[in-house]
Amino acid sequence: MNVLVIAAHPDDEILGVGGTILKHKKRGDSVSVCIVTKAYTPEWTEEYIKEKVIEAKKVDKLLGVDKRINCGFPTVKLNTIPSGEFNKKIYKAIEETKPDIIYTHFKHDVNLDHGIVFNAVMVGTRPINRKIEVRCFETISSTEWNYEAFIPNLYVDITEFIDKKIEGFKLYKSEVKKYPHPRSPEGVKTWANKRGMEICTEYAEAFMVIRSFE
Repeated sequence: MNVLVIAAHPDDEILGVGGTILKHKKRGDSVSVCIVTKAYTPEWTEEYIKEKVIEAKKVDKLLGVDKRINCGFPTVKLNTIPSGEFNKKIYKAIEETKPDIIYTHFKHDVNLDHGIVFNAVMVGTRPINRKIEVRCFETISSTEWNYEAFIPNLYVDITEFIDKKIEGFKLYKSEVKKYPHPRSPEGVKTWANKRGMEICTEYAEAFMVIRSFE
């Protein structure tokens, strides 16, 4: 099975689907990650930008990601990109990896980039030629901070992989916050524990299946 994670920013992939990536890899699936945006100067330093590349490579190695695609659009400026140009780039990533399942952002996250990525994925997965299942993941401190509820209809038990997920999150050093911020190692683990308890297991990741076929 081919799996593609389409995320707006580096670290979204580990927050939303890190444990599930590890589970896919254990099953022998191929996993690709498409990161849509990148930081830029002068808003971010050259050192920060270079460090992000290094961190992402470490995360890929830890998770066993087979391929990383970087679209290179400016972060927090996706609303300035013509939709046709943007959708074409996302579609290209989909065609390149030929996924059976795509994981991407929830449409109603408070982060505008996330919603724009979701819309492009829906355009790119219209069931014209191939049938691709689309699953939305949570991005803590974005999904739960908006007013539209994320209501899971799929849970993945990641109890076996929770420690490795936290290890991967901590590789994105600049994104790690101090507890009780949700993007702290403790916060990430607590949220996974909450989702786990919802299905009577220890740790889980929750998803909304938006499009599926049989």
